[in-house]
Amino acid sequence: MFVHEFEKGSYVFKEGAHGGYMFFISKGEVEVIKQFDNKKHTIAKLEEGRSVGKMSLIDGSPRSATVRATSELKLIVLKHEDFKKLNDEEPAIANKILMGIATLLSLILRDTNNRFTEKLLSLC
Repeated sequence: MFVHEFEKGSYVFKEGAHGGYMFFISKGEVEVIKQFDNKKHTIAKLEEGRSVGKMSLIDGSPRSATVRATSELKLIVLKHEDFKKLNDEEPAIANKILMGIATLLSLILRDTNNRFTEKLLSLC
């Protein structure tokens, strides 16, 4: 793991870019932006203590959204290779990180399902 700093307005990563690592927000805030119908939509704002890039850490897939710093930003970077090494050397710690990621992804999926259902029902 290592620390990476970004200036306000800088892009941490862009939708479709190579993944393979995640970031823990140590200081500052970001916005998560999704491209849809040729327009950019802010879908989330995250602050200190939160993380971005969880899915990419697990499966190495391209970024599903763009993340931009909305303030001076300090991130702790966890690369997929480092996570695998941590899993080999300290499986209990790696498991706690993985369970935290799984819990967050579950919450996000539940929220998305609820919003999708509400939107679908409003169209009926």
